[in-house]
Amino acid sequence: MQPNISVQRHSLEQHPTMKTKATILIAFFNLLQCSFMSSQACIDSTLINSETGCLTVWDPVCGCDGVTYGNECQATNYGGVTSWTPGVCNSSCMDMSGLDFGMCDMFLGYTWMSGTCVATSGCGYVIGNIDFSPNFYATALQCQQNCGNLLTDCVNNWQIEQGYLVDCAPTNDPVCGCNGIEYSNSCMAFYYGGVTNYTNGPCSENGCRRIPNMIEFGECAMPLGWALREGSCVMTSGCSYVGQNGYDYNDFFFTSEQNCLGACNIATCVDSSLINSDVLCPAVFDPVCGCNGITYSNSCEATNYGGVTSYASGPCITSIQEAEEKTGAIYPNPFSETFRLSVLESEFTHAVIYDMTGRVMAHITGNALTQPIDGSSWESGVYVIHLYNGLNPIQHFSILKN
Repeated sequence: MQPNISVQRHSLEQHPTMKTKATILIAFFNLLQCSFMSSQACIDSTLINSETGCLTVWDPVCGCDGVTYGNECQATNYGGVTSWTPGVCNSSCMDMSGLDFGMCDMFLGYTWMSGTCVATSGCGYVIGNIDFSPNFYATALQCQQNCGNLLTDCVNNWQIEQGYLVDCAPTNDPVCGCNGIEYSNSCMAFYYGGVTNYTNGPCSENGCRRIPNMIEFGECAMPLGWALREGSCVMTSGCSYVGQNGYDYNDFFFTSEQNCLGACNIATCVDSSLINSDVLCPAVFDPVCGCNGITYSNSCEATNYGGVTSYASGPCITSIQEAEEKTGAIYPNPFSETFRLSVLESEFTHAVIYDMTGRVMAHITGNALTQPIDGSSWESGVYVIHLYNGLNPIQHFSILKN
């Protein structure tokens, strides 16, 4: 006898709603499983290596976790993501202006308020029955990457984070930031205010926008044009018009030095007709600061090798605050490949160079200081040089690697 299954078939057909619910339930669980497996596959913790020195080049990618990373290296080594797409993640950041998270001092994170990322404190993320925690970020840079536009934002939080390691000199050479705030000098504007561009002089004066000397455009040899840097119009090369801070400086460049000088109303600083590499300048360290913001070993090199039309005695004031009592001098500072340390006091015996984590980068004896110190393999950032007389520390300097 064959089993009678007609009743069971008829029963299902009599209850289409039950059949539909079962189908939906199975599909739902399959979706949850796929979503779980996808999220697991997106982040691979074994890829995370915080010691990897990723370049600070802004070539954004959107990770599979929905987070924007500065470049592919940062996505892999800092985020551990296994896949990404070119460009920033599409975001619809909520403007949190006007929301009150309570009078507590607990730091909640950075959130988007009135077109900028703001550090916010409060008692918790929940107001009423709404949880606002997805709108907060651990760092200002993460907030800006996901909610702002690094290509056009006036204030860049990456610069501010870098500024925690920089000691700006208290010199009075005012600049007016693109945010309308006046800063004592360009170093404070760039690192403490985070402004991507500024004009010379107080905000009450109208000036020509200049690109900070700290900005790099990559190691490519492609000519970008003439631009006002720290005090003069300079021919600049690079890989693109986007600096390592992610800002687009395309509108800051001119097609010729004459156009730059005319637009910015400044006198010619570098006269190429003065440059004569056949002149043998003496190997004497009597530093001068050229009108182009570059330190030369002496006036002969400034004129014949640099072609500068004017200079001032002493090394240029750098973005790093140097010690008041000058036992020695560092030049150039900031540097890209090599630098020199000139010691002025005879009791100096050796120097030790550290990075900001305390790792020893170089140990130099007095006899080796007549040669350039090679820092080409070092990562960009701030380094500290300690001068010693035996076991006694004499002086320390800070130096910036571009």
